[in-house]
Amino acid sequence: MLSKISMKRLLVGLLVVSIVAVFAGFAAAKENEKVISVGDETVGEDELVLLLVKQAGVQKNFAPFVLAQTTMAQRKDFANHVVAALLLSQAAQMEGLQLDPETALALRWNAVNVLAQSYINKISGSWSFKEEDLRKYYEQNKDKYVRPEAVHVRHILVDSKEKADRVLLEILAKEKSFSDAAKEYSQDSGSASKGGDLGWIQRGQTVKEFEDLIFSIKEKSLGGPVETQYGWHVVEVLEKSPSKQLTFEEALPKIREDIQQWYLDKEIEKLKGRFEVSVDESKLSTLGGFPAIQ
Repeated sequence: MLSKISMKRLLVGLLVVSIVAVFAGFAAAKENEKVISVGDETVGEDELVLLLVKQAGVQKNFAPFVLAQTTMAQRKDFANHVVAALLLSQAAQMEGLQLDPETALALRWNAVNVLAQSYINKISGSWSFKEEDLRKYYEQNKDKYVRPEAVHVRHILVDSKEKADRVLLEILAKEKSFSDAAKEYSQDSGSASKGGDLGWIQRGQTVKEFEDLIFSIKEKSLGGPVETQYGWHVVEVLEKSPSKQLTFEEALPKIREDIQQWYLDKEIEKLKGRFEVSVDESKLSTLGGFPAIQ
């Protein structure tokens, strides 16, 4: 397939190709003439251009630049892929595969998702992302932009208190480093190879007994043994990070995400007023014959 065309290559190409001539040529294109025909399926010129642009990974207004950068060999290669897709699609329809429940489900929800995204693209043009609006949203929702308390911890997991006591004594006696002991004894295969390192943990991310221990001991301290549903743990707290209110600048990427979701939630609530919506919770509670977990 045609590789993505970088902005740098596009800009370099403009040194060679007259931008005015490219735009004029594109705007003066003839009617949407048929370019590809496979059985009773056809692909017109406009559609093929849009497919080519989509494959290049750029917006449709960059179509003139994409076309100016493609060789005849690349265009033929792309056309061959389109032909192959149409051949396979028609063969599938002749076999009745569109009636297969999983295929029909995919076709239905692909269409639903494409239309939903298209609608979002349309309405999002009116959404404001001016700094003053983002700052106002931040001030009104400051409690959402707090970095929670966290602990950088490593642990050694074994299956008995006796083993945990022995491991802890070896580390305290400096017979082994914590990292070496973790690699040798820990039954947590995910962290043992990393010297027991679990990374940063926030409250609510692990079981209560483990959480209570790691948040109660000081930085650069050992703790345990403590028993959880997984076994017995010896822990070492490497660093602690206290809770911190994020500045507007620190929170900006998340603010942008949140305000987009806010706009979208408002639109969905408005649409609920236009379309009748119902959810049968009694059926939902026994979906597929399985009762929902309480």
